[in-house]
Amino acid sequence: MAKRGGRGKKWGKYKKSVGKEKPVPCVYCGRLVPRSKAVVVERGMPLGDLVRELDRDQIMVPRYKAYACISCAKHRRILK
Repeated sequence: MAKRGGRGKKWGKYKKSVGKEKPVPCVYCGRLVPRSKAVVVERGMPLGDLVRELDRDQIMVPRYKAYACISCAKHRRILK
């Protein structure tokens, strides 16, 4: 088996000397994950039939930032 060293993608925490972080809940499973380890997911409000009737340039879709744990993000193919 080859030695990996510093190559490859890390699925862990990306922080250096930050200290303790507040955990954020995962959107999909509810697990508490440190903010540096969580994956940001943009969520939006479903509009349905309104999009067909109105111009897309005139609609302001409310979007908010949510967090997902790494296992849910890999399962839903947010992370490759």
